[in-house]
Amino acid sequence: MQFTTLALSALSAATGVFGAPTSQEAGTPNPDSVIFGVMSIRSASPVHLTAWGAMNKGIFTNLSSQDAQCYNGPAQNSATFVLNKADGTLSLYTDGKPWQQLFVDRSGMGQGIMQYTTGAEPAPRNAERGGWAIDEASQHLTFAGSDAFLACPSDADSYRILPYVGIENPAGYTGCLSIAARVVVAENPVKCLYSQN
Repeated sequence: MQFTTLALSALSAATGVFGAPTSQEAGTPNPDSVIFGVMSIRSASPVHLTAWGAMNKGIFTNLSSQDAQCYNGPAQNSATFVLNKADGTLSLYTDGKPWQQLFVDRSGMGQGIMQYTTGAEPAPRNAERGGWAIDEASQHLTFAGSDAFLACPSDADSYRILPYVGIENPAGYTGCLSIAARVVVAENPVKCLYSQN
């Protein structure tokens, strides 16, 4: 799975949302955080170069609508994320009231399920908040040192995103595709509150 600069440029021109990857989004006051979007990378597949979105506590790719409430810009059809490099946590880009933070459950029960909590909502017992990073060489998002993710067919044409934990079809999903997650730093990030149902 190779991602070319030409493909990134074409996507950036088409969407106008993301720019070329850099170590930090321009204007970000905290050098320990990166604000970015994510694209699925899997050549010759229906998810190749599709943006990740957030809906109903889950992360998806190829969503037709994510039904987010956005504050400082128009409605978005892709999610914007914030990586805290100091503690390795990953959150959705909100106005902080409330905060929405991702977790992964790699236990036998969770099988790699990835969701987000809102505000003071607790994560499940086996949830892991930390472990997120961006590989500087590939510009791939990683979890627990791996850039392997799965895109599993969900509703309509969307695919549920899960970190790969050694199970080809986890959490009752079938037909999952192995993907990489390309980080594309946001030039004009929009703060949104993502659905929680």
